[in-house]
Amino acid sequence: MFTEVFNHIHPIVVHFPIALILIGFGYDLVTALKKRTLNPAGGLWMWLLAAVGAWIAIATGPEDDARGVTSFFEPHETLATLTAWAVSLIVVWRLLMFWKGKRAFVKVPLVLYLVVSLVACGLVLGTGYYGGKMVYTDGVGVSANGAAVNPPVQGNHK
Repeated sequence: MFTEVFNHIHPIVVHFPIALILIGFGYDLVTALKKRTLNPAGGLWMWLLAAVGAWIAIATGPEDDARGVTSFFEPHETLATLTAWAVSLIVVWRLLMFWKGKRAFVKVPLVLYLVVSLVACGLVLGTGYYGGKMVYTDGVGVSANGAAVNPPVQGNHK
């Protein structure tokens, strides 16, 4: 059972940061629209978990199963890395604001912050799109009757 779970750890892990990024942006946007300000401590744990989850999702990606058998791997990998960096930037930004005395995001910093958060949403959705294309179009990581639908090309292991 543990082998089965470990072999599918990427799809198990990846959905948490996706949800947290989208919910985090939604929370921040609603809060900003209602209050015209954003407390950096509010929702910080959500963004922190999203950043950690994004890096874990990257680390658990089944690269050897995808490289050489799909044209969607490179854009998926690039967008995933950009997503993790964007979410990490959001966390660092919020932490700096919090450590500087819980100063709230207002006016221009608030708009810039929301733009970066929206970009993170776009990046994670793009990452998911290409991940879905790898699985549902090219069958990467999919087995039927015990055999890989699109087996990895030999020699792709780093």
